[in-house]
Amino acid sequence: MFHTLETFDTEFSADSIEWCPSNSHKTIFVCGTYQLMKDEESPVNTSQSRRLGQIYMFKINENGCLTLLQKLEVPAVLDMKWAHMCQNRILLGVVNSLGYLQIYQLKNDKEKENLELLTEEKVASDREVLALSLDWCSGRWIDNNESNLNVIVSDSKGFITLFKINENDLVVINSWSAHKFEAWITAFDYWDTNVIYSGGDDCKFQRFDTRMETNPTAINKTHGAGVTSLHSNASKEFVLASGSYDESLRLWDVRNIKRPISETSLGGGVWRLKWDPFARNYLLAACMYGGFRIVDCENVETPSVIGEYNEHESLAYGCDWSFLKSAEITQRMHKTEVQNVYLISTCSFYDHILKLSAVHLKTD
Repeated sequence: MFHTLETFDTEFSADSIEWCPSNSHKTIFVCGTYQLMKDEESPVNTSQSRRLGQIYMFKINENGCLTLLQKLEVPAVLDMKWAHMCQNRILLGVVNSLGYLQIYQLKNDKEKENLELLTEEKVASDREVLALSLDWCSGRWIDNNESNLNVIVSDSKGFITLFKINENDLVVINSWSAHKFEAWITAFDYWDTNVIYSGGDDCKFQRFDTRMETNPTAINKTHGAGVTSLHSNASKEFVLASGSYDESLRLWDVRNIKRPISETSLGGGVWRLKWDPFARNYLLAACMYGGFRIVDCENVETPSVIGEYNEHESLAYGCDWSFLKSAEITQRMHKTEVQNVYLISTCSFYDHILKLSAVHLKTD
């Protein structure tokens, strides 16, 4: 199912991969890194040691090979995400170990793409805070309107901070304490962006409504360990996926988060979950000690693991799907056109490896 196309050494430990969703730049993806520290058990370290990082930007060229477009030396990267469906400007959000949300803009300079820092804002005055995750509100936008472009960020002190993009500036709308320990993940409900979800090391999965007070409108304690990943499904209105250190994938009907629709063991702490960018029936999962998995979730009540990728020799942290369609992929690989072919990028921590793979998902 998986066919490894290329392998790249990222020097520092790799923990984040994101493909650009823009139609004009969907051959581009970025990888974020975090300097490997002695005896480090996770991409978050509470010591005051200096944390270094890099942002690599790659392009898939016409012969299907990787080209490195840019390498930025930055504070250690914890998470990155491109703004979806935003054609006026192509924006990349990055959260880092100094507690900043940074917004980069993808620009064409003499026909070569490059990232330029547009603006940045600290999530808290506490210099020990690490910004851990982010999400854009634009997961299912169908227009180019930036007037309501918001970003949500979680941090190592358990806070959630909501930002608004105002021209070239970031403005804090609100910030509140959501978890007793690290707020590993936060995400918008793409169908109602007044609604925000969060997951923390206190094992809580919570829902907030920004039109109301900052108290959660729902709390769930089903997860057996810290909640590390959340992703709203932009094609199925009420479906949300969650991942946890307890090694289980849970699918939720967000109208009732008292109990999940289904629970599926993935054999490793689930650090990241990504819905495929097309029908959004498949989930790509980075399972830390369990490698990478593809889960068929077309029937949300009975998800099934249909693919495993175990070519990495270290913690599986970053993964994402390309927005290139089957015909575009096979054309670049100079192969006969085959349906249901996807490009996937994955990265792992201690061995600082990035891999580009082609995946053929067979259908009945």
